[in-house]
Amino acid sequence: MEESINFQSILIISLLAFFTPIIISSFRKIKIPYVVGEIFVGLIVGKSFLNVVHNDLWIVFLSDLGLAYLMFLSGLEIDIDDLFPNGSNSKGFKSIFICSLMFIASIMVSFLISLSLKHFGIITNTAFFTFLFASSAPGLLVPLLKERDIINTEYGQILLIFSLIGEFVCLIAMTILSSSVINGLSYKSFLFIIVLLVSLVLYLIAKKFLKGFDYSTSQFKNLHIEVRAAFAIILILVTVSHVVKSEIVLGSFLAGVIFSMLFRKGKEDLKFKLDIIGYGFLIPIFFIQVGVNLDISSVFKSYNTLFMIPILLLIFYLVKFLPSLILSKFYGINKAISSSFILSSQLSLMIVGSQIAYNLKLINDTYYSLIIITTIISCLLFPLLFDSTFKYVGINKKATPAIDKICIRETIVTNKNIFNKALKEIKFPDNCRVFIIIRNENEIIPNGNTLILEGDILILAGIKEEEDIMMKIVNSNF
Repeated sequence: MEESINFQSILIISLLAFFTPIIISSFRKIKIPYVVGEIFVGLIVGKSFLNVVHNDLWIVFLSDLGLAYLMFLSGLEIDIDDLFPNGSNSKGFKSIFICSLMFIASIMVSFLISLSLKHFGIITNTAFFTFLFASSAPGLLVPLLKERDIINTEYGQILLIFSLIGEFVCLIAMTILSSSVINGLSYKSFLFIIVLLVSLVLYLIAKKFLKGFDYSTSQFKNLHIEVRAAFAIILILVTVSHVVKSEIVLGSFLAGVIFSMLFRKGKEDLKFKLDIIGYGFLIPIFFIQVGVNLDISSVFKSYNTLFMIPILLLIFYLVKFLPSLILSKFYGINKAISSSFILSSQLSLMIVGSQIAYNLKLINDTYYSLIIITTIISCLLFPLLFDSTFKYVGINKKATPAIDKICIRETIVTNKNIFNKALKEIKFPDNCRVFIIIRNENEIIPNGNTLILEGDILILAGIKEEEDIMMKIVNSNF
């Protein structure tokens, strides 16, 4: 018998996904990450309070797909040229060396803490929690660094590379360890290698295919074939991961890495399209569902349990604080302290790892809820501490390839204020241009006297930094 779709729950989740960013953006003085708001509203309508959203097959499917897509976008953030610099890039090797030292130190601190927690009976698997506490959150770090305009500095890139190494290594390690918990330490614990091999084969095939294939030609216009390719690769690797009983997040993360390697140049434009599906639809469903499925009543049953929240926050911080001291030799004590705060912010992998630990019965309901709540608090607390301590003096921006500074957008004009106006009358940013106007399926190369008419489709080109301004001029609801 087919399970019916719970349209009421889907409707509530959709409305929450729409209204939550609007509500959060109204808080001018406090910067709250949108995903934190999504988990919080899920908490309100879920098991802990109103209990008006109930899981069914389709909601679980969309939530799992949102998780896979989140890990895909995390993999897409990896800059291969930074992780594997060429022989002339001494700065690249310096970054890798510093990040490797930091990660080793992070693992050592996390191991000692996990050993202590096991001694007190709080956890049962030292190895798994060693990697869980040492994990990072590049999905949160990237927007934080971008907002503060330090992602293209050498300092910002070191933080990002460290975060990406932490995510990749810890994800692989937790995959092996979770398989070992289920099957014991046997060949089944290493079946994830099949996922790695399939990823390599897919990359080689796709790389060869792209040499003789131009997806930007007119016959593929508006089909967004690169987005279709992304979903094809995600689902192939997720399916392989599922078949070999590995974590599906590994497959989707590797799919993102493949795309990062295939589209090294002009990746920003591709990410723009992929972000629309992810952050516009699938990912909010996952985070809202995290909140829906949380039952925090057990957390408030005793003061001892509540006391674990500051302890967990301290653990998050110590695992990143001691490794961050390595940066003091290169950037001074202020940057070292600041980095320890920003790196202590946890998000996707901590939540994913906690779910894995809960499913494997390595932690109970109470500790699962505690880790999620602490993760949410870390997203709010540590960025604020970073902002209060960080000083911009002494950091230099990394040179960015010109191709990555340029963005090209195709959009329908919706701003009525520029209808029937000549281009020379519209105050576009100096570094932005209307490249082509598509009107009644005809392509027009405009000049200053060309009028913008209702229904026109514009091909815009400009500097990435002025993308928002450019889009707001032609699209009033952007």
